Amino acid sequence: MPSSTYAGSWPVMVTPFTERLTLDLGAYRAMIAWYLDHNVGGLYANCLSSEMYALEDDERVTLVREAVRAANGRVPVAATGNLGEDQEAHLRLCRRMADAGADVVMLVVPPFLADDAALERYYLTMAEALPGVPLGLYECPVPRPYHLGVDLVRKLARTGRFVAYKETSCNSAKIASLLEATRGTPLALLQANVSYLLEATRLGAPGTMSVASIIVPELVAEVISLGQSQMPGDAERAEALQARLCAIHLAQRQVHPHGSKYLLAKRGVPISAYAREQPSPLTPEVCRALDYAAREWFTEEGALR
Repeated sequence: MPSSTYAGSWPVMVTPFTERLTLDLGAYRAMIAWYLDHNVGGLYANCLSSEMYALEDDERVTLVREAVRAANGRVPVAATGNLGEDQEAHLRLCRRMADAGADVVMLVVPPFLADDAALERYYLTMAEALPGVPLGLYECPVPRPYHLGVDLVRKLARTGRFVAYKETSCNSAKIASLLEATRGTPLALLQANVSYLLEATRLGAPGTMSVASIIVPELVAEVISLGQSQMPGDAERAEALQARLCAIHLAQRQVHPHGSKYLLAKRGVPISAYAREQPSPLTPEVCRALDYAAREWFTEEGALR
């Protein structure tokens, strides 16, 4: 897919599980069908929100294959590929993700590399070893937060091999510099942090891969659209919706991923809150609070108020 398709509201999808913590593929397909009806720009399968570190490789590939099949070309599908103990393991899984149909294979920052010089060699080697596979950059905060340098991103962008960048610096000046560094290249900066969404959009970011898009993808999409608009009154409405989005996200992030699943169910998705990540934060007190919040945010039918 052309890089222009890497835009809009991308949910970093959770993984539905049964009570026995096996993949609930029926719920997964229903969740994706719901996303396709709620103005998403793409789907990110096998990411941190998917509990990717608690999945086996076969499960990771299954989730990606099912997402590609369910999306059926309507939106692109991203998938993290470079998981494992060494670069050879990374390449094996990346190839499996590409074979499963992922439109872009995202590369996290490997924990065994210490600086941008080592990362440059790593990413260029991965690109050379994966000819024809569109690649992305993912600043995953686990197992460690690491923010790629502007010069490194510029070099990678100019290779033409990288098309999506899940950026997490939470630094307005750096976001602006990254957008300038990637201008005219295929690399789309998809800023991940909700509180920076409107500002990044106004600076030129085409979209976001965010946790908020899991439960309110259409609200995220509207903030992006209004942030890009030059119409009278849209700037004020964008600020109001950005404030609402931040309030929803602040509650959501305290209980993620369990609470994101709980809130998706409030929107009509047939998903349970089971997760392999333990312990669950969903105490009776927390669930009661989420019930009250959900009544404020959503109608009884699950529509966004």
